[in-house]
Amino acid sequence: MSNWYITAKANLEDPNFCDWDNFLVLLINEYNKHNNHYLVQDIVIRSLDRRSEIENSFILDHLLGELGLYPYILDKKITTKDVFRNAIFSTPHDKDKIFHVRQAEVFHRLMNGENIILSAPTSFGKSLIIEAIVASRIFNNIVIVVPTIALIDELKKKLYKYSDNYKIITQTNQSAAKKNIFIFTQERVLESKSILSVDFFIIDEFYKLAPTSAHDERCDSLNLAFKSLHSKCERFYMLGPRINGLFDGIEKELRCSFLKFDHFATVATNEYYFDINTKGRDAEIDIERDKILISLLESKGLNEQTVIYCKSPKRASSLLLRILKLNILPKNNLNEEFANWLSDNFHQKWSLIEGLNHGIAYHHAQIPRAVGSIIVDLFNESKINIIICTSTLIEGVNTNAKNIIIYDDCITRKTKLDMFTFNNIAGRSGRMFEHFVGNVYIFGRKPQVELPFIDMPIITQSENISDSLLLQLGDEVNNNENKERVKKYYEQEVIPLSILIKHQGIDPNKLMTFAQDLTSNIYTWNKFMSWDGIFPDQNELKHLCSILFDYFNISSMAGGSVRTKPQLLRKIIDIINKKDDKTLIVNDYKFRKYFEPEYTIDDAIQSVFNFKKNLINYNLPKIIYAISDIQEHIFNKYNLKPGDYKIFASNLENFFLPATFNSLEEFGIPNQVSKKIFSNIKNEDYEDIDNALQYLRDNRKACFSSLSGFENDFIERVVNYL
Repeated sequence: MSNWYITAKANLEDPNFCDWDNFLVLLINEYNKHNNHYLVQDIVIRSLDRRSEIENSFILDHLLGELGLYPYILDKKITTKDVFRNAIFSTPHDKDKIFHVRQAEVFHRLMNGENIILSAPTSFGKSLIIEAIVASRIFNNIVIVVPTIALIDELKKKLYKYSDNYKIITQTNQSAAKKNIFIFTQERVLESKSILSVDFFIIDEFYKLAPTSAHDERCDSLNLAFKSLHSKCERFYMLGPRINGLFDGIEKELRCSFLKFDHFATVATNEYYFDINTKGRDAEIDIERDKILISLLESKGLNEQTVIYCKSPKRASSLLLRILKLNILPKNNLNEEFANWLSDNFHQKWSLIEGLNHGIAYHHAQIPRAVGSIIVDLFNESKINIIICTSTLIEGVNTNAKNIIIYDDCITRKTKLDMFTFNNIAGRSGRMFEHFVGNVYIFGRKPQVELPFIDMPIITQSENISDSLLLQLGDEVNNNENKERVKKYYEQEVIPLSILIKHQGIDPNKLMTFAQDLTSNIYTWNKFMSWDGIFPDQNELKHLCSILFDYFNISSMAGGSVRTKPQLLRKIIDIINKKDDKTLIVNDYKFRKYFEPEYTIDDAIQSVFNFKKNLINYNLPKIIYAISDIQEHIFNKYNLKPGDYKIFASNLENFFLPATFNSLEEFGIPNQVSKKIFSNIKNEDYEDIDNALQYLRDNRKACFSSLSGFENDFIERVVNYL
């Protein structure tokens, strides 16, 4: 690192430093050398924290202009040149908002018909370009693909201001209008029947097109979503964090440009490393980590917005408990209503409740969608100062965090953070116009592995492509090695290839193994699988649970929340009986506590959340649909009566509640609130999500008498963005 940079950074960190004239001369001289402009840019951004002390701050504005950081220029009309520049770099959605030079480059290249894949630091402002594309109003139907439900919600709120021009669609069962913005996960792109035409599509976090394992189901879905959209429209923008590059052939095949702006950051970051000397299990290493953490939290005065990264939900909840036991967080009543609501609807001993009363919370993907949304809102409103996150932080939930503490130097279990993931987490510190300088505290050492090259298997058909994706490609498979890989699926006769292709998200080998065993046991199994009604009786459900366990590895899909067939049976029956979350939590706790004395209420809550989200709401219905198709084909082949599991799977997916409730949960209204609102209304009046949303709009001002004041706030938060 250059000596001048080290000196300049040290001066800015010295509260007594005041020799600003010489400081600015040094900056200008370094800029004029035209070497390491990214270091000059870093120091200029850091200087903005002390702009008020600098008498000749117009020189800062001049440097900001030369570096292309136009949004930070304070006096935007210094010269005719500045006025002209502002006219060129103004965003189409707000003439008072200015692109920085690289944002403007990307936007104008897109508007000129070029397709762009953009790799840039987290603070680059990649999503501002999405808003500008929408604001240009030149496209009738835009599809935006994001990796998580949380990002659907975040983007929907950001684009709400364009709802006069576009219908914003986030659910697959919403009807389309003349002009639409579809904000979907990759799975919803594949499920949707309303995407009939596309004028432009966007894929956020495009690096997820590259598989991370041999059976990366979500990667396969994203590749297929890309293929589907690209077949309808060749105009696109894909964006993501810093990578090394793309696999050979992708740019040429897609006729696009890969833009890489590694060093164009809009916030500066301080990185602090703390060596961890303890070896062994996490419980032993945590003693050393916690000492460092306590010191950091106390030195920050507990007032600055701080995010702590942990590798798993269980780690997040246990860390929250340990921080609470330190008694360093003063109690307040800012979140009292929310805490009381959680106590009433989940469990009064949930550690999150006590945390909220002390300005600390955790956030991870298994927390109910509406609850997680409120937690992020409260953090951004400074009603929560500390938030402990898992990979939700990596997925891009935007916060106002000044400080990031990387408590675990692993992604999961013992898999160490790589440079790519480290940059992704560290880049969440600081935010334009909120914190010019962010701080990242790393417990452990910085990763040394280089940034990755990103593959798109659906395009390259490289060795990374899964069997499932190859089956989807059919005649488009272009090399003999891959054709040989899928030969067995074409040659087998136990089930039609169409069934394997239809159920793309499930390992085709597992489907074939099940089909073979069903054929071998056809007469024994038929009596348990040819249901007379739309729902199974207990023996039929027991048999289904055995199939799920024996052939589809259910126990690995929900973080240990289901370990045996009888346990799965019991839990599904609870869902069928519509038992509320509080009852499910108490039941789980009593059952597991008997065998595991160390089992806590937090463990039970996490177990229920895992079970409901990963199994009931996603994996089980998907697998049951496939089982239904397979047994129907085989039983018909042998002239035996088949069952039809589709209605059961659909009801299971929605917890045997109206499907609208699930959709409203994603909009930010918990199931508990939906039940109260719609308890006296006929099902057909709100089974369409658009009708349900309209009902909420029409009745928002009157408030719902069945709801508490806090529950009416849930409605208000949601309706503000409908």
